[in-house]
Amino acid sequence: MKKYLPTNDLLFKKMLTSEDSLHILKAFVNDLLETDFKELQPKQTYHIDSYISNYEKAQQKPKIQYTEVDILATTEDGTQTTIECQIQPHDHFNSRALFYLIEAFRSSLGKKKSKNIIKDNLFSSLHPVYGINIIDFHLADAQGNALRRFRLLDEKTQQPFLGDQQEELLILCFLSLKSKNIQPNSAVHHWQTFLKTGEVATGAPEYIKEAKQRIDFYNLGREEQKMIMKIDKAEAISNAVMSTKVREGMELARIETAQSMLKDELPLETISKYTGLSIEKLEELKREQ
Repeated sequence: MKKYLPTNDLLFKKMLTSEDSLHILKAFVNDLLETDFKELQPKQTYHIDSYISNYEKAQQKPKIQYTEVDILATTEDGTQTTIECQIQPHDHFNSRALFYLIEAFRSSLGKKKSKNIIKDNLFSSLHPVYGINIIDFHLADAQGNALRRFRLLDEKTQQPFLGDQQEELLILCFLSLKSKNIQPNSAVHHWQTFLKTGEVATGAPEYIKEAKQRIDFYNLGREEQKMIMKIDKAEAISNAVMSTKVREGMELARIETAQSMLKDELPLETISKYTGLSIEKLEELKREQ
């Protein structure tokens, strides 16, 4: 039987947004952000019927495929946390992550235009927003920390920029499942292991062990099992198409580089060395030129 990881969209939402999983959601957010939220409530609670309905509607209309907010949770004071599980890297990923964070920050103002917000002095209705992004690639370099948190700080004193209630307004957090640079046996390390492998170490917090039990394939209902397999198949096809496009893009880049070097009349052996293209391919390109 194939293993389905917690990063599967359905399992991820079930684990963190079921009615009886609020303590797991709270622990997850507090561990990654190093906050102390007493209460967190998902904007949309997980139910298999509504999940299937939303999934089928999404397949019937064009949509942005990447970096959509998976989970939006709010605290008792209105602070919002966006949680995104983005396994594959995509163009403009960092900008998209920041975009959705800013969209959440502005969401309490609805669709009001900026000029009306300024005119009516509605800034007091804005609440802090924190973003958590689970990624299975390196955010920057391979040696960087697995957990990265970015915030508004004074560049000299490192003092955070605070809102009216003396709270940090924006924090953007990334947990890389690929990076090995992480504090051993920390709660974040246990989350990383669980999300990456589906396994839980003996010393992991009880709420992570409970999370594993809740999303174990054999503990799921029949409709959930069928839906997980359907999602997994769709993601496999999507990733295969994406990988093909990446390879095609790299091949096109090598060809364009080779064409420029051919115009400069560099030796074919030199061009082959730096582009990886065969001599036969270079001779073909030369004839075309």
